[in-house]
Amino acid sequence: MAPMVAPEHRVLHLRDRLDLAAELKLLCERGPLVRIPLEDGSAVHWFALGYDVVREVLGSEKFDKRVIGTHFNHQEMALPGNLLQLDPPEHTRLRRMVAPAYSVRRMQALEPRVQAIVDDHLDTMASTGPPVEFLREVAGPMAARVACEFLGIPLDDRGELIRLTAHRGGKRRRVLNGHAYLAYMRELAARLRRDPGDGMLGMVARDHGADISDEELAGLCAVVMNSSVEQTESCLAAGTLLLLEHPEQFALLRERPELGEQAVEEIVRYLSVFEGLDPRTATEDVEIGGQVIKKGEAVFCSLLAANRADPALDGFDITRKESRHVAFGHGIHHCLGAPLARMELRIAFTTLVSRFPSLRTAVPAEEIRFRPPSSNVFTLLELPLTW
Repeated sequence: MAPMVAPEHRVLHLRDRLDLAAELKLLCERGPLVRIPLEDGSAVHWFALGYDVVREVLGSEKFDKRVIGTHFNHQEMALPGNLLQLDPPEHTRLRRMVAPAYSVRRMQALEPRVQAIVDDHLDTMASTGPPVEFLREVAGPMAARVACEFLGIPLDDRGELIRLTAHRGGKRRRVLNGHAYLAYMRELAARLRRDPGDGMLGMVARDHGADISDEELAGLCAVVMNSSVEQTESCLAAGTLLLLEHPEQFALLRERPELGEQAVEEIVRYLSVFEGLDPRTATEDVEIGGQVIKKGEAVFCSLLAANRADPALDGFDITRKESRHVAFGHGIHHCLGAPLARMELRIAFTTLVSRFPSLRTAVPAEEIRFRPPSSNVFTLLELPLTW
């Protein structure tokens, strides 16, 4: 196979609808860790594709997220407080402030409210009648409301904030919304200093106010809200399509709602919607998967390949006893919001299949459009449903 240059490592995210694209499958056949030089010889790309290798890279202290050199097109928004960008000790300090908000006790306390939000949106869906554009009209607003509830966004602000976090419209509209969104978060951070409230953001401001700057608090607010909404709405929409394309699994979940937790693990593994991992750069020579990665070389990790490349795991089966995956990442950057996402997805999917047993796509499957692979999150552009 000819070398793959892939300056933005997009090959790691290529899909054929809900499946791995042929290019990624071919790369996986070369092994769990593949070394590919750039055509101009300026650098080496390492592609981590196997489950064990990806976990080893993401869990190793010998790699960090700083981009060394100029051979990467690194465009992630630079924000103080953005846990996705930070390494220790800054990452450790901020993560410790946030982690208690995702405790089992807090998730249990929030569950009735999440169920009420899901019921409310499905009530509206039922009363409006088919067809419905599920991504825009149900999944997006549902994910945003749950995020606002968890974070403690003031009730009067939620409508505008949900509008700003909807990933719709042209480039100019998204840029304008982004600026307005960040301005709101800075103003919210100032308000939280005065009146913390009971949400996750207020808890951080109240318990750690002296240890976090205003800019860090605003950045933390912005990133947690945005990532929570975008990834959850994507998984809700793509997961619904996945269930509809496997009607026996849809029926099984409806008949056995106690499979909800297993179903969520299998859905997030199979879809692996988050694709925005930065390359990990070796801080010293390190042996991974029987190969030596030299100091300064970078490794691109494919969560999709790690979760799907093993032929034994490529089928979709919600009764799978051990759905091992790295869909929420691994190591110090393992997704903090995983407990909330798991709970919300379980409630949403089990309630959806129960209330809409005849649910189906309103257009032929081949007409459903997906977001281009350059995005950090895999999702649909639309999901028209009927019943």
